[in-house]
Amino acid sequence: MRTNEERIAAMHKRAAEIEREDKNRKVLIMQGVSVVVGLAAVIVLAFIMPGMAGNLAVDTATSAARASVFSGNNALGYIVIAIIAFLFGISVAVFCFRLKKWRDAEGDKENV
Repeated sequence: MRTNEERIAAMHKRAAEIEREDKNRKVLIMQGVSVVVGLAAVIVLAFIMPGMAGNLAVDTATSAARASVFSGNNALGYIVIAIIAFLFGISVAVFCFRLKKWRDAEGDKENV
């Protein structure tokens, strides 16, 4: 037969397990959604880019014309590509930082 303290301790332990399972489920859902959104973006861009490249009035064989897909000006096209790549890198870094911070916080809770 358990004492009241043992029952309360078991209840708190089970509540912590349920909370951890819920957080793990949320992380898995977030990771899955991120993968699906990334793949969808790649697929959409794969279908859109040939159409955009076909509308170019300049010869697409030159390397300068590749940047003009986003703009009529070659230099501006490179700037737009660089900004898009930079923003994508920032978003991935922030996502990874928050995921690591969340996992570290969860690890601290388990050790208590």
